[in-house]
Amino acid sequence: MRPRIALIASLAVNLLLVLYIVRQSTTRESQPAAEGVERPGAGVESAQANPTASSPAGEARTVTPPVRTFTWEAVESPDYREYIANLRAIGCPEETIRDIIVADVNKLYAAKKRAVRGEPKKFEYWKAGNPWMAALDAEALAANRALDEEKLAVLRQLGIEPDLKMQMASLVDPADALGSMFGFLPEAKQVSVMQLMQDMQTEMAKSAEDGGFDAGAMQAAQKRMEAAIKGVLSPEEFREYELRMSMTANTMRSQLAGFDPSEQEFLKVYDLRKAFDDEFSLFGRGDETEAERQRRTEAERQLNEAIKQSLGEARYADYERAQDWTFQQIQQAAKRADLGTTEAVKVYEMKKVAEAEARNLRNNQDLTQQQRLAALEGIQAETERSIKTVLGEKGWQQYNRNQNTYWLKSMVPQAPPAPAGE
Repeated sequence: MRPRIALIASLAVNLLLVLYIVRQSTTRESQPAAEGVERPGAGVESAQANPTASSPAGEARTVTPPVRTFTWEAVESPDYREYIANLRAIGCPEETIRDIIVADVNKLYAAKKRAVRGEPKKFEYWKAGNPWMAALDAEALAANRALDEEKLAVLRQLGIEPDLKMQMASLVDPADALGSMFGFLPEAKQVSVMQLMQDMQTEMAKSAEDGGFDAGAMQAAQKRMEAAIKGVLSPEEFREYELRMSMTANTMRSQLAGFDPSEQEFLKVYDLRKAFDDEFSLFGRGDETEAERQRRTEAERQLNEAIKQSLGEARYADYERAQDWTFQQIQQAAKRADLGTTEAVKVYEMKKVAEAEARNLRNNQDLTQQQRLAALEGIQAETERSIKTVLGEKGWQQYNRNQNTYWLKSMVPQAPPAPAGE
């Protein structure tokens, strides 16, 4: 298991959280002051008085003239330009007018977005890859972007130039992904969870004020956040939360391309790995004593054996291969070339065969140096041709990078440069 992957996954979660908070704060700050005022019905009410009424003593009584009661309906108009003119007519400050109109336009386009978005996609937490991107609907995103552009154009036509915060909020809508990921929770609990996540974001920002980055501090902040979230959710809800947001779940999703587990397979592996991760920190290896290192190694061996027993021989082989960094690079290159797991597995097996043959040649003492070199060059050339055949030109261009094909390029030992002057 690679700590850096878990770290990157957590940072991705926090980035989306920041964007979500920007959007939420924009909406909150633009609410009009009159929103919470009870609005009277249409029409004008008058205080009725009888000008001829008198006091019990028969003395004339002063009568208050009828008073027209202000109504918000008298100011509002379905035409925004008329609405703005009415607000100015009653002396409303320009800044308040701007807030009222922006809030009204936001409300209008939020309703349009809800109609386009429909029900959030079910979040399939057992699928490999970026959970945020998987939760988004490409068609709905494109429609939302068009509505955002339309909304900004409407505001500009009304003489309101959108500020940077408003434009930033229009660039991405994390609520789509968050709504999908946290759709299992009631709305009130979704808010509580997001507030606790925001608290963790604040802690992380403080720990990085000097420009450094403390992985231990980040992990501690995450642990405190998880404990707080556990306190506001039921046991069943907290398990669903962890399947979406825990370090273990994020790490697994980053390592399972090519394994493609079913939901039940994911849960089997997750429960075993979560127990291991809870006991052995993902970031604690650098500070371990020799005894602690040996204990972790033995626990990891037992973990892998338990996973093997749970999945069976064949599926465990797929699971083990998916976590190999070299296979992950092959898988990514194949995906970028519009190929699938089948092609990635073929290349991975070619690599294993080529390395085994090269190892046998190096250990063969019956060959001369020239014979060994010629045989290694032959394996190298044949393996490269075979990989190109499987991946195609586009796939080979994606894969043929130093970090990926170093094993192939270093198969044939390079002669040391000749000394200067020779």
